[in-house]
Amino acid sequence: MKRAFILICILLTTATATAQFGRQGRNSRLGRQQPVTPPNENQKANIEKKNAERQAEYIDNFLSTLEADEFQKEIARQTLDDYFEKTKEFVKIPFDSSVKRKDAFDIFKREHFKELKTMLPENDIERLDVFLDGKFQESEVKKKKKKKRKRKKNKN
Repeated sequence: MKRAFILICILLTTATATAQFGRQGRNSRLGRQQPVTPPNENQKANIEKKNAERQAEYIDNFLSTLEADEFQKEIARQTLDDYFEKTKEFVKIPFDSSVKRKDAFDIFKREHFKELKTMLPENDIERLDVFLDGKFQESEVKKKKKKKRKRKKNKN
């Protein structure tokens, strides 16, 4: 009886180990890393195109939350586009420490949006501050747009 119990325990342990690790052998995929190939020019162009489209969509979603008029929104769009371009250049600048980089970036943001903040209403300035802090919830804007589309569809 003891031998049968020990045999069953060994079989269950072996089955569990086989289920977890499979038949991987010496050349397991966990131990070997695949060489990373840098993207070619075509892939870089596609990535940049997708990033530009995503950036435009992100800015549009943010601007849809503002209560400003069309002229103010267009100025805000241009300012945000310029901000993202300058941020890409800013990242390439070497700094001695991360603290200096953060301080310089905070000064850059404050100066860049100074004129825009004078044009916008108080509610929109608060939304812009939330956007600049990185706390803008784009998913909520997308949900609201989706609900509006459903309501229009149901009315028709």
